[in-house]
Amino acid sequence: MSDMENTGEIDMTIETEVIDLDGDGIADAVVETTTTLIDVDGDGIADIVQETTITAIDVDGDGEADIIDETTITAVDLDGDGEFSEDEISIEETTAVREDLLDEG
Repeated sequence: MSDMENTGEIDMTIETEVIDLDGDGIADAVVETTTTLIDVDGDGIADIVQETTITAIDVDGDGEADIIDETTITAVDLDGDGEFSEDEISIEETTAVREDLLDEG
C-alpha cells in the first residue's frame, strides 16, 4: 500500500455577514462562521465536522463590539458509521459582555 492511499482531506469555509440595523453605514453586528470538514481516512465522508460562529454586536453605536458570542459545535464520528449520533456532538458557548452593560441590581 502506498503512502498516498487513504489520505485524509480538510475542507474549510469562512462566511462573514455584516449587519447595519439602523442604516447609518456603520456595522451594528458582524457574524463570522467557520466550518471545517475533516475526512480522516480518505473515504470521502467527513469524520469530524466543526462549526464556529462568532457574533460581535455594537450596542451603543460607537463602532466597538460590546457583546461577543462564540459558539462551537463539534461532531466526531467515533464509531465510523458515517453518521453523527447525539453522543458524538458537543457544543461550547462563550459570551463576553462589556462590564458597564451588566446590571449589578
